[in-house]
Amino acid sequence: MVEELIGGILVFNDQQKLIYASEAAYRVLSRLKQSENPQNLIPNEIWHICQSLVQSRHLFPDQNWLIEFDIFTNAATTLHICSRWLNLDVIDHPCLLLTIEDRQQAILNLVIEEAERYGLTPREKEVWLLQQSNCTYKQIAAELGITPNTVKKHMRSIYAKKKAQQEQ
Repeated sequence: MVEELIGGILVFNDQQKLIYASEAAYRVLSRLKQSENPQNLIPNEIWHICQSLVQSRHLFPDQNWLIEFDIFTNAATTLHICSRWLNLDVIDHPCLLLTIEDRQQAILNLVIEEAERYGLTPREKEVWLLQQSNCTYKQIAAELGITPNTVKKHMRSIYAKKKAQQEQ
């Protein structure tokens, strides 16, 4: 359940050998997969992050580093990757822990949850998703084929439903 909330988990040993990967991590990483070698399971971007963390450990051995990256793909996907060292009792050496979050999927999950909680109509749900993705009223209107005034009407309705839910 935690993995689904995060989007994916990768664990590497200090030699950068993959020792654990969640199914969610593979799904998210497939969006980066543009390598010529299909045998290479981990995209180059992820290896770069691992190498940066390993190098920081060698340069600054007395410090604990947390490195965060946002990767913007051609498919308008934003992947947020957080990497840090992790000490596990079952392994003598520290491991690299990478958590991967697909920001667009996280927003979608939040919108779906809110839509159910607030009782939004299917159209209000579409408007809310686009608004939560930082679209302007004009952009929402163009995307959905409605007028900006209709977007405003939907947003007023959404906020009224949110307020009513919060007062309960």
